[in-house]
Amino acid sequence: MLRVILKEKNISLYSLEKKSDISHSTLSDIYNEKINIDKCSILTMKKIASSLKMSIEELYDFLAYKKLDYFAFNRDFDLYKSEICHDYRRLKDSEFLKKYLINKEIEKLVIDKEYVKAFYLLSFVDYICLKNDLPLANKYDKLRKQKLDKIYVSESIFLLLLNKKITVSQIFNECNKEFLKHNIIESEVENVI
Repeated sequence: MLRVILKEKNISLYSLEKKSDISHSTLSDIYNEKINIDKCSILTMKKIASSLKMSIEELYDFLAYKKLDYFAFNRDFDLYKSEICHDYRRLKDSEFLKKYLINKEIEKLVIDKEYVKAFYLLSFVDYICLKNDLPLANKYDKLRKQKLDKIYVSESIFLLLLNKKITVSQIFNECNKEFLKHNIIESEVENVI
């Protein structure tokens, strides 16, 4: 969960290491969730919390998955993702790109303030372009620099996080980087059934 806090506060692990004066190996273990947060010393927690301008209690709640404020899910978005993935499975890459770029779907979603869907579709389009060594549509360069204020996950992933059946490190490591740039967790674009 430290990974998420750093991402949201736009702080690198290296920067936190310098600010907190905690060893790289210890911070890396916390970042990669290789250590049980209950085993961390109070001094380590205090140094991290201070460096992140958080209380020790607030930091602990995030690291122990008691607080998932950085995450969001939306059933309507889950349905949209499913529709797009099924469409992708049905169409060839070139047909998918033509369909969604020609009909200006991304622009329509932005106008309708459907930002989660707009970022998802943009990420999908960029994913296909990069996969096929195609240039990115430069009309979306401004939009590419933005991200959602929360990390959007499917409802099932949110429940797994809530019940501590999956770690943040696992979902981040399995996530497609084009989607993660916009704070969307997506890893199954090719394997939808």
